Amino acid sequence: MVRPTTPLLSRDQILRAALQQIDETGTLGLPRLAKHLGVGTSSLYHHVKGGREEIIEGIRGVLSVEGMATDPHPGETWREFTRRWAIGYRATYAAHPNVVPLLTAQTVTHPATLDSYEALAEVLHDAGFSDAELLDAVTVLDSLVLGSALDADAPEEVWAERGDSSLARAIRATRERPGDRSERSFLLGLESLLTGLEHRRGSSRVE
Repeated sequence: MVRPTTPLLSRDQILRAALQQIDETGTLGLPRLAKHLGVGTSSLYHHVKGGREEIIEGIRGVLSVEGMATDPHPGETWREFTRRWAIGYRATYAAHPNVVPLLTAQTVTHPATLDSYEALAEVLHDAGFSDAELLDAVTVLDSLVLGSALDADAPEEVWAERGDSSLARAIRATRERPGDRSERSFLLGLESLLTGLEHRRGSSRVE
């Protein structure tokens, strides 16, 4: 029997198929993944020796490369870079909301993802954020992005309309507004957060 001249399976194929499974089911099962790829489960471990955790971390890397900024543009301010970083990050994860709970359940180790966070940390540090407060700033940005990515998959009617309350009137008014509620809310939160960070940065600087 002639052996194939090219591998029947690749790491990228596994990661893409795993992401598809998560998108469709919200879970990742290796036997089902292997069946979808037409191989035995043991064949997956030839490419991803760490199994499920390595696959999830690999998916994190794929999404990071696709949507997370790593290089500030010439002349870009810290706010401009942070805004671009957050918007790209959110857009990528909003397209795959089911993967968010899986990613947040394990430590970030993928080099591409860490490179992006490192770029953000360097920009914030250069802007005057101290080491003591920098990780808090990164964390709150991360929380906004991931929370909004989950919200992007929320039902069209998030809150039940009840009577003529303030919330009910707001719901009706929002229906009449153009654009995506989740994205609009994210941008409002992002600008508010950047303004808050600007205030913290200014108050923490040593003149």
